[in-house]
Amino acid sequence: MTRLILAVALIAAAAPHADAGGMFLPTRGVRPTARAGAFVAGADDLGGGMWFNPAGLAAMAGGKQRQFIFDLSYVSQRVSYSRMDSGFNELDAVDSEHTGKPIPTVALAFDVTDKVVVGGGVFAPYAALGRYPVDGPQRYSLVDLSETVMVIGEVAVGWQVSDRLRLGAGFQNLFANVVSSVVFNGCPGQTVCAPEDPEFDSLSQIDQNDYSSPSGVIGAQFDAHDRVRTGVSFQFPFKVSGTGDLSVVLPDSAFYDGATVTGSKAAMSFTLPAMLRVGVQVRVAPRWHVELDMDVEFWSMHDEFVIEPENVRIEGAPGVGTYEVGDMTIPREFENSIAVKLGVEGQPSARTPLTVAAGYAYETAAVPDKTLSVMTMDGSKHLVSGGLGYAFGSTTVYGAVSYVAVADRSVSAQEGEGPQLSPIRDDNQTAPLDTFVNWGQYGAWWLTAGVGVVSEF
Repeated sequence: MTRLILAVALIAAAAPHADAGGMFLPTRGVRPTARAGAFVAGADDLGGGMWFNPAGLAAMAGGKQRQFIFDLSYVSQRVSYSRMDSGFNELDAVDSEHTGKPIPTVALAFDVTDKVVVGGGVFAPYAALGRYPVDGPQRYSLVDLSETVMVIGEVAVGWQVSDRLRLGAGFQNLFANVVSSVVFNGCPGQTVCAPEDPEFDSLSQIDQNDYSSPSGVIGAQFDAHDRVRTGVSFQFPFKVSGTGDLSVVLPDSAFYDGATVTGSKAAMSFTLPAMLRVGVQVRVAPRWHVELDMDVEFWSMHDEFVIEPENVRIEGAPGVGTYEVGDMTIPREFENSIAVKLGVEGQPSARTPLTVAAGYAYETAAVPDKTLSVMTMDGSKHLVSGGLGYAFGSTTVYGAVSYVAVADRSVSAQEGEGPQLSPIRDDNQTAPLDTFVNWGQYGAWWLTAGVGVVSEF
């Protein structure tokens, strides 16, 4: 068993986070996804207890048992973008090239007393990580984010306070390796350049590690009636920051003939939001439960990405000598989002250990037209899901699929203010005038499919 846990932990360490309105879906994990993420009041295993509500761990209290879970879901977001450039020309459509990634969950829990259960594991939210052509019309917003890795490690405890009340809390840490590439405008500040002249395109990549982004989650479940259970949990925010390697490919323009880049470090920081989840589960029949949840995700905390090069310079440029690569701020200005989720789960026959589940969720968009881009294609979402579980003694195998339809978005020249990054500074620290690069038509959809095993021993 120890070897198995170590093996799946290594697989989980390769999972993306990466990035609930905004950057990821309002569900994660195989069994919870079958219920469209409606798993705050009904969380009763590691799959729900580690993310949705740690109070659910207390469901194992008193049984002198251990529980191990491993699940793996393939998560894919497809994006199509038809851009209008700063000269009001409609460019050819571009589609995301990244087909998706497997995202695992691995965790182990055991009861330490008749009323207390302790668990720990690693997992990642269901997130979108785009990749596009390096010379595509979207290149000033994003080229590649697909190699980003973010994993959450958590240690949680659930306490059976009484027959009706359960409490829980989890300590979390986000391990992040953000690998992002984008084309910025390499036009020097004192030079007049066309806004999107490909001769001044400069491909840059930042590879940043942050091994310490602590956070936590707390939760409670209360049986208001023999057939009614309520639940609430609060996820605290993650603040990601760290220094990484910055690589810059100089533009093809003759302004940079013979020039070289010195310095290779940059700091980057951003915030992932706090979340409040509430839900009520009703036992509508002896073997059937229906749950209704609402999530409020405080994406307004996610205001900007800040990239701060550390003494990165372009030296030996003809006629000028030295340019400094200055700070780059990517405005995000996200808004809070709300998700409403309805899930049903039950056993059709008392004679057969088969469980079926289905769900629907609606979530509002967190990204305004002003800053919408292919870096985070978001819109109001309709999620439909379904799944099965079959018990083989003390081990249950689950499978689930979900499809998410995202509303098409249109960003006009009057609304869009996603800037072209222009970090090149001369001795006067001047930079080119702002050029906005997020105008156009956006479309997207998501697909997830996963299998998982929950074993008690």
